[in-house]
Amino acid sequence: MQDVDGRKVPDVRFGMALMRQRKRAGKTQGALASHIKCTTGHISHVENGRRALSEASVAEVDAFLDAGGRLIRTYGDLYEPDSVDWLGQLHEHQASAEVIREYHNSVFPGVVQVSSYARAVFSSGSPWLGEEGIKERVALRLERSKVVLRPNGPQYHVVLDDIVLHRPVGPPSTMKEQIDEVIKKAESGRIMLQLHGWGQYPNPGLDGPYSVLMSVGAPDLVYVESIYGGQSTDDPVSVRQFGVLFSRLQANARSPGDSLALLKEWSERYGKAQSA
Repeated sequence: MQDVDGRKVPDVRFGMALMRQRKRAGKTQGALASHIKCTTGHISHVENGRRALSEASVAEVDAFLDAGGRLIRTYGDLYEPDSVDWLGQLHEHQASAEVIREYHNSVFPGVVQVSSYARAVFSSGSPWLGEEGIKERVALRLERSKVVLRPNGPQYHVVLDDIVLHRPVGPPSTMKEQIDEVIKKAESGRIMLQLHGWGQYPNPGLDGPYSVLMSVGAPDLVYVESIYGGQSTDDPVSVRQFGVLFSRLQANARSPGDSLALLKEWSERYGKAQSA
């Protein structure tokens, strides 16, 4: 893919990220060029998106500019989109985070999914996986959930749109099991959950699910996901913008106590449907 003046989009985006980080670190193009043994002109071309930085130099540049892995992640997202395990990346970020703030507007998030619910989600959204593929994905999701929600793990705050209750992804028994598990985690204090009202507007979450992850010793991160892929950024402006959106979602949503009460109502509703 190329933009109007012939530069490749990944080169342009990485060059901008490199320039921002270099300036943030207080380094000159000449200092960076000297460190990785190239010309200042080459660094200028990389930052302008007219040349690509060699993969072998990315880690060295990241370390020299004290980027904390930021440039490595950006390079991987831009140049290896077909091979990046974006779900694996999300799990790694979640597992090492201090605080996770997550919004979902379609299904219960993977971190809190039970086996039957996860199976229904994968079967509906990725039927090409086949029975064995679905089993593997479900098992992996459950293992990753244990890591993220381990004792003394990250604080996990989630806002869910009411649609996750109204739209069943499986039979009543699956929905009841899933809701009961979320109730259990919320009552234990392991997660803080709020439900965003069906008719509540403005709704700052219409563009889809995302996570804001905060860690000690690493830049705050935003992860925007879909069933087909995901993208992360630790650009301070983007992180701040998504933080504002999440704050607005929380402000407009029901309180944790009212949300828990509504979950119990829906558990009872699905329980009656299961018995019918």
